[in-house]
Amino acid sequence: MRNLFVFLPLALAAQLACAQAAPSTIAATGELDAVTVRSDRNNGFVANTVEAGTFRGASIMDVPATVNTVTREVLELQGATGIYDVLRNTAGVTRQQNGGDTFDQLVIRGIAVENRTNYRLNGSLAIPNVSEIPMENKERVEVLKGASALYYGFTSPAGVINLVTKRAGSTPVTSIGTSFDDQGTMQGFVDFGRQFGEQSQYGLRINAAGGQLGSTIDGVDGNRKFLSAAFDWRVTSRLTLKADLEYYRKSITEQAGIARLAAVNGLIALPALPDPRKLIGPPSAVFEAEVKTAQLRADYSLSDNWALMVEAGHSEAQRDRRLATFSNYNVRTGAGRITGNVQHLEQNSDLLRTELFGTFATGSVQHELTLGAAQSDKSQDPIFQRNYGGATTAQNLYFPRAIGALPLTALPTQPTTGAQDSRELGLYALDRISFSPEWQLVAGLRHTHFESTQFASATLPRIGYDVKKTTPLAALSYKFTPDLMAYVSYAEGVEEGEVAPAGTANQNNRMPPGVSKQKEAGLRWLTGSGTLVSGALFDIERPGAYTNSANTFVADGRQRYRGLELSAQGKLTRQLAWQLSAQTLDAEFRGINAQYNGKTPENTAKYTASAFFSYDIAAVPGLSINGGAYYTGKRPIDDLNQGFIGGYTIFAAGARYVTQLFGKRTLWQLNVDNLGDKRYWSAAGTRLAVGVPRTVKATVKIDL
Repeated sequence: MRNLFVFLPLALAAQLACAQAAPSTIAATGELDAVTVRSDRNNGFVANTVEAGTFRGASIMDVPATVNTVTREVLELQGATGIYDVLRNTAGVTRQQNGGDTFDQLVIRGIAVENRTNYRLNGSLAIPNVSEIPMENKERVEVLKGASALYYGFTSPAGVINLVTKRAGSTPVTSIGTSFDDQGTMQGFVDFGRQFGEQSQYGLRINAAGGQLGSTIDGVDGNRKFLSAAFDWRVTSRLTLKADLEYYRKSITEQAGIARLAAVNGLIALPALPDPRKLIGPPSAVFEAEVKTAQLRADYSLSDNWALMVEAGHSEAQRDRRLATFSNYNVRTGAGRITGNVQHLEQNSDLLRTELFGTFATGSVQHELTLGAAQSDKSQDPIFQRNYGGATTAQNLYFPRAIGALPLTALPTQPTTGAQDSRELGLYALDRISFSPEWQLVAGLRHTHFESTQFASATLPRIGYDVKKTTPLAALSYKFTPDLMAYVSYAEGVEEGEVAPAGTANQNNRMPPGVSKQKEAGLRWLTGSGTLVSGALFDIERPGAYTNSANTFVADGRQRYRGLELSAQGKLTRQLAWQLSAQTLDAEFRGINAQYNGKTPENTAKYTASAFFSYDIAAVPGLSINGGAYYTGKRPIDDLNQGFIGGYTIFAAGARYVTQLFGKRTLWQLNVDNLGDKRYWSAAGTRLAVGVPRTVKATVKIDL
């Protein structure tokens, strides 16, 4: 199923054979219903429903889990272009390794988000996070935090990031526009949406964007292009089909990472913050990525109380990366050297899922039962790494010089990273039991059979895992009123082991799979003014891994994450909207050895917080202003806590004016990020990254 165009007709045939309609759309009139698409645009900063996991359109007041949502309204007000731009509005999200000039590697609640499994399209298909994720066609972004094995199987307990695409609604959409910034970026975009057919049974939404990419690094530029289509078809009153296609390509020179130095007497020295506008590596360190996704879904109503869903999807990614690293440097003088490697990466992911959903009663107790089966196949081609630079490629961190073309080593005859294949089959059942309007119990179980193989490389033998796990989920909730609820929950997750980092004796070797456990208690309140207030206490335990004294990365012990998370989003007044978040986190290694026990896992911030406000100026119709502040506390740069990068607060501001130009609604918008042009370390790990300097971006959009 690795060929996209072979896979599509097969999946479509499967969907036509059997499909589902949600119970709310079940009808037996024999007449076609209009294609109905939910939208949270009118609710501003609050999304009233959740699409991630088994919730699939449930009211936020019926979800016994921490779910943070960033709506389209917020995405547009902030001019968000990448996934970190979006998720910095939610608590406990930080960057790891990369500064975000090419793509974002994220950490949530101190736990790394797995790039192959934890990013999902429309609640289901795993999409690879190997390049910047386009935002032009996203209606909202949801984060289902914590363990989520019941629906998603093998995933990191950091949480699942769900990207919900725009769809055609009853109001036609035809928008064109351009965006540009002070770094040389200039792009155009188109958004087109229509329902058509005699009974509006068809819906089509097309988004396209592309153009030149500037960079905050002097002399660096690139390009990108993006195209997506979302199609809906109400075939009959019982059968609905949906399809999504996405294509994205990006090319730009990547800034060199700054290697973490070895510890001396138990301390790791940090250099002074370099100028983020200066290119440290060679101009030939080009990052090129291409990502394609296809997703098909069918919904079929079997009766007034039972429905069937079948969906299939495919994603594939190719990336050529000439990553440069600045290492072996003197922190006082900045003198060091450039090394680098060239890797061609190819990843593929396929999904088949079917679910049976029904409602019934046992006496006075109401049940909403979901029975499902899902198969996921993932593969990664072998990597043949070539290297460049070394002791003779001198560079200075504080006064970088231009570096010319660097010769590459010969292409190895054996892979430096072996090919990887995995297959996961999951069977699950979940029952949402309502004892009364106040009390509700959610109970579920998933059995997963996971097989993975990492084939031999030049330095490592073939490694395979064959794991069968059964994981539970239970949550009890109580509604004091329809707008105030509390819950307690317990869930277990399963995840692939961590990968040995670069520089270890077994680098690129993946550790065995393990089980994570999560306990959570939460409170959610929808105020009369329209603000959604949420709070949660959480306790997560997951398998531990560290680099031992022999420089071998091993799986051992546990990692525990306990914290408190608070958020508020919505309307304060008719003119003022807000989105706030805060988290305090206590994370530590346990059960390993005295050297690691009690230490905080690398790149974990104890405190994070964000605040964003938007204000409509009544005296000038169409004019609004906004501002945000984003705080990340200090973070250890290694698991032994031998060095820390400092905390920082970044400020942002924006203004928008909407008017009529030649009879067409026209939007003018200005956004400034890193308002104070602050220098800061944005990411830690085996490499350090410097934060992006002040950026000014303008957008003009016309609705035709």
